[in-house]
Amino acid sequence: MTHVMLNRTLIPAERAMVPALDRGLTHGLGLYETLKLADHVPVFFEQHMDRLHKGLAQLGMQTPEPRAAMAADIVRLARAAQVPNGACRVLVTAGPPRGRPTVLLQVEVRVFPDHPLRLISYRALRSAADLKAKTFTTSYLAQQAATAAGADDALFVDESGQAHEATTANLFLYRRDELLTPPLDGSILPGVVRGQVMGLAASDGIPVREEHIAVGDLTPADTLLLTSSVRGIVLAASIDGRALDLDEGIGERLRGLLATAEADSAAAFAAAYTV
Repeated sequence: MTHVMLNRTLIPAERAMVPALDRGLTHGLGLYETLKLADHVPVFFEQHMDRLHKGLAQLGMQTPEPRAAMAADIVRLARAAQVPNGACRVLVTAGPPRGRPTVLLQVEVRVFPDHPLRLISYRALRSAADLKAKTFTTSYLAQQAATAAGADDALFVDESGQAHEATTANLFLYRRDELLTPPLDGSILPGVVRGQVMGLAASDGIPVREEHIAVGDLTPADTLLLTSSVRGIVLAASIDGRALDLDEGIGERLRGLLATAEADSAAAFAAAYTV
């Protein structure tokens, strides 16, 4: 039986109910975070909660519960659902008018393709892309387009041909021993792992710059990497049918740095919240 945590209550998923007038249902008003689980413990918990609370403040929504309570609920659900390693989705909706926000926690094991990704360009940008918003329609349509084209994912590209991000991941270009990533100009999500990779790479001697990436300028000598919280770092094999360089050297180097940071984060969580 699948369980979820709804407003701090552990309950079978089929019995979890929210009010019909919850503004997450009527207006799509809500935010979410997806955290990696490592031995029942969320990775980069503080960074995810910082982003969630910042987004809630932008939307004028209440912070639903203390951070320590959220930490305890995630661990409790992961243990009850027997998902020590996987993903935890924290979803906060605005709740009914004059009511409190609704908080739903889900955990699951995610399975990803075991090959470098085939990408397509998709002419669109997400609305309020700097928020981890519950309104997922644009990303869903882009994913559908990728599937129809026989690809794995899509890159959002603007009218000038600049790539901004993938449907659920941030974008890096490795070119001439340097990492480039689109800037935080409101058109991309400030990804938690994006920030980690930027800091870790710079500390390890890899130059990192924020710069727009033109899809039309990409060549077979370029390496594209996508970063996300649960999947980590994955290379792209092609964009719009054009082959890219699969530089596993930079991929493994960054994955090693990220793995160490994830382990340190999990240990810090366990110490701070005594799980």
